[in-house]
Amino acid sequence: MWPTRRRLFPSASDPVGTTLVNVLLARRRLAVITVVGASMAPSYRSGDRVLVRRLGPRGGGGIERGGVVVAAWRPPSGRPPGEPVVTGGGPRRRAGERPGARHWMIKRVVAGPGDPVPAGLGPALIADAGKPVPRERFVVLGDNAAHSHDSRHIGYLERGDIIGVVVRRLAPHR
Repeated sequence: MWPTRRRLFPSASDPVGTTLVNVLLARRRLAVITVVGASMAPSYRSGDRVLVRRLGPRGGGGIERGGVVVAAWRPPSGRPPGEPVVTGGGPRRRAGERPGARHWMIKRVVAGPGDPVPAGLGPALIADAGKPVPRERFVVLGDNAAHSHDSRHIGYLERGDIIGVVVRRLAPHR
């Protein structure tokens, strides 16, 4: 007798397999992020968990003015996140964190492509005040300006650096 062949995809009559496929698909589209730091207080405080809808590499849908996004952290020089930072000013490595770990930031979108760049944003965008935000770029700020590393320091946030859009705050982790 030949061994039975397992199906790669479950049938509709297999609730456990269907649930597994749905969970795997949801993990590709959603992420749970824990906020660290005070840059988004009082909207989001350190320790809050948020549900993030991941964006595809090209799909920019859902990024709206006033919305909150999670993006790759950029040093003040604007260098890509993968390049080493020689001087301080970046996120600190936490105890037990592996070298090369990714750092993200959570910020509010204040202007998107075609919107005028707000005035008074500091050195990174002072020359662009009033001009339209370029295509595939966004201006982002933390709700707590005194503790935020945002477009005032890094300039425009590129669409490709945005990982996803915050959908909602989740119950505290126990």
